[in-house]
Amino acid sequence: MTGGFGFIGKHVIRVIRDLNESHSVTVFSDPQAAETNANFAKEYDLKVITGDVRGATGVMEAFASEPPDVAVHLAALTGVEKCHRDPSLAFSVNVYGSYNVIMGSANAGAKLVFISSREVYGEGVLPRTSEDSPLAPNNLYGVTKELGERIVKWGHLKFGLRYSVLRLTNVYGPEGEQYNIQAMIRSAFQDGEIPLRGGAQLMNLVYVGDVAAAIARCLTDSRTTNETFNIGSDQDLPVREILDELISELQMPVAIRGKPMRKGETLNFHPDLAKMKEYFDDLPKTQLKEGLRKTIAWYKAQINDGFQADH
Repeated sequence: MTGGFGFIGKHVIRVIRDLNESHSVTVFSDPQAAETNANFAKEYDLKVITGDVRGATGVMEAFASEPPDVAVHLAALTGVEKCHRDPSLAFSVNVYGSYNVIMGSANAGAKLVFISSREVYGEGVLPRTSEDSPLAPNNLYGVTKELGERIVKWGHLKFGLRYSVLRLTNVYGPEGEQYNIQAMIRSAFQDGEIPLRGGAQLMNLVYVGDVAAAIARCLTDSRTTNETFNIGSDQDLPVREILDELISELQMPVAIRGKPMRKGETLNFHPDLAKMKEYFDDLPKTQLKEGLRKTIAWYKAQINDGFQADH
């Protein structure tokens, strides 16, 4: 698993352990993340190999040292704004890094679970965007994810690579502090205000536990092999509505600070989830209110732990 110490990766590891303690999980991680998460690795009995997905030799050696049955590729420079600020890093990590992981998977005979994004579609032009809809990304993050998907399909045609591609909508939940909802909650607790970028653009929020469950299913369910899925929730809401819901659940006075919308941000997207519900019939499990409450509770616990540690 690349990116195994990231926001989604940790949740996937927990789900895997809950499903089957006999599964052996190896995390390919940069040295800093590996050091920071040493206790987590010990708790979940993870084997850790340090390296950089941009380094072809290191990736190939990692796959050759203990060929996996399945590889989960989560390592990426994520987010519209980050990729806009550093295009070279976005391409080197999300495209060339993905190429290395794809080749490592192909050489090892491993199935690859490739984590993509709704951003590959760009602006929604149909009432619902299905997996067969045209790919027309309107920002660099979406472009890099589309290129990654194309290399996956090339690996399938040239080397017989088995794969599952998951196009995630907006993931939220405990941890992952740099992401949309989590960043809003942190700002509310720390500053008593929440920045609002735009407000009319639609977001489809999917709880991280549901995403982790979908990824875990792809590890063992042969029906998911050589298939692409939208992974999201049943609610497409304007950001302003989501913010109102969040403030209601926070149950504290919070100011809203208007900010310009991010360049290249998708305004209108309604995912078609029929295929997800056919293959993952128990998803989505978590409705927005429940997910927000779980996320807020996690942050409150972190604040309390910090207070106790300081005093």
